[in-house]
Amino acid sequence: MTNRIVQEYGEFITICCIIFVHIILLIYSATIHSPTNGEVPALSAGIYHWQTGNFDLFRVNPPLVRMVAAIPVLFCNPKTDWSLNHDLLASRDEFPVGNEFIRINGNNSFRYFMLARLFCIPFSVLGAVVCYRWAKEIYGTKSGFTALILWCFSPTILGHASTIGPDAHAASCGIFAAYLFWHWLKSPSVSATIFSGLALGLAELTKTTWLVLFPLWFFLWLFWRITDKDQKMKPSLFRLCVILSIGIICINIGYGGERIFQPLGQFRFISKALGGANTEINNKMKGKNRFRETVFENIPVPLPQNYLLGIDIQRSDFEFRSENYLYGQWKYGGWWYYYLTAFAVKEPVPLILLIGLSVLFSFRLFRRDEFVLLLPMITVFVLVSSQTGMNQHYRYVLGMLPFLFVFIAKFGMIQHRLLQFTILLLIMWYCGSSLAVFPHSLSYFNEAVGGPNSGHRYLLGSNLEWGQDVLLLKKWIDEHPECQPVFIAQSSYYDIETVGIKSDVTLKNLTSSGWYAIGVNNLYKNKEEYHCFLDYQPVAKIGYSIYIYRIP
Repeated sequence: MTNRIVQEYGEFITICCIIFVHIILLIYSATIHSPTNGEVPALSAGIYHWQTGNFDLFRVNPPLVRMVAAIPVLFCNPKTDWSLNHDLLASRDEFPVGNEFIRINGNNSFRYFMLARLFCIPFSVLGAVVCYRWAKEIYGTKSGFTALILWCFSPTILGHASTIGPDAHAASCGIFAAYLFWHWLKSPSVSATIFSGLALGLAELTKTTWLVLFPLWFFLWLFWRITDKDQKMKPSLFRLCVILSIGIICINIGYGGERIFQPLGQFRFISKALGGANTEINNKMKGKNRFRETVFENIPVPLPQNYLLGIDIQRSDFEFRSENYLYGQWKYGGWWYYYLTAFAVKEPVPLILLIGLSVLFSFRLFRRDEFVLLLPMITVFVLVSSQTGMNQHYRYVLGMLPFLFVFIAKFGMIQHRLLQFTILLLIMWYCGSSLAVFPHSLSYFNEAVGGPNSGHRYLLGSNLEWGQDVLLLKKWIDEHPECQPVFIAQSSYYDIETVGIKSDVTLKNLTSSGWYAIGVNNLYKNKEEYHCFLDYQPVAKIGYSIYIYRIP
């Protein structure tokens, strides 16, 4: 008994140490980086929700993460101006509103973003704990530590969990909901039903991607009922409906109960999926509705108005064939293998090797519990990959990662010493590869493709430069007064003159000698405006996203 207590205490201390290191890494990254293009509209929108009680701003994503991020900022009494929000169907007013928020708050705005980021770190801690617990309960303690390390040192998680963007935080809430649902399948008590429903609602309020959990939960329930012949208390359809109903209720509470049960025919949609095949770009401000004058017209929608409109806007974005980049090629539309390629270059090589080994090991031993892991993971990846109209952000499939980490952690069951040693080396390589690029984890590319210095050959956009290095650029300029003025062209959505540096490279500047700071997205974008800099070697790099040139 004493030995067991000592063992459990040692495990607890080890878990705390690993999570503590993870928190320190997130804090450091959160304090040195400028707000990314996704964070600029998110923070101002979160403040807007609290101050006005409205959710029409940034409706394309649910509000939970940005509202949590805004809590500490509200106590700082920031300046706000909502006059640029026009509440039009197709407008994305969150971007000019976010730009205005930074402009009127000046340098204070960067302190606000830092506070907001720190307040969101508990989301990542939740993901770490769930990865540990689920892997331990299925495969054992060693597997629990493996999953915990994979989460805490993942370059993708470190990069996005240190921001207030919803992707990593939604991944945490998604696997938390799946973990509690798995417990409910095994023991469908009243308390398990309630907690599973609440976790489902929590996940739905972070990212609309998790709408897939509603049909997935039904399918998994059916699978469990059919395959489990020994369980005395099988999960009932009624309790499953209670879980799904609690999830919907949580969505409505998260939106303050705004305009629920509105008839479907009264909505105005801008996507072809909901508005109809004749919905064109020129008519998007007016909107259409394919359900009018049909049997579905008077069906009440049990969801908030802006939740459904956000889904419509997101769908419209994917229907529009934007200009996308992969392997040095630009084209309108995308590739079915875009996210598969992005995974191969954005995740550490040892993780890919561990996946291969785990698949081979699964042929020997596959547990029914793993189906609850694999189905959400595969569904998210396939669903996002099918939207080929816009291929720009690897972060869209980030929700699958914690499920993958837990599945890979099954190696803790292996008893063969040589295999155990091999896996240990791979995990050490995994951590070292991630930390070698830290704190620039958003720009991480693995060694097989040449690291982040060669990332532009494969992906651009938020995968490499997302506006995260403006403050580091300002620091470099302050430390090199002999290199001024510096003409700058990078990808931030806000006016970086707020931090006191000139932000534009004009055609007139390009004909002059001097110092230039060019973002990698501009260097390799389809237009050739900045391609002339490729004839020169950069004299310095800010992170891996901004190159400094001295043109003689």
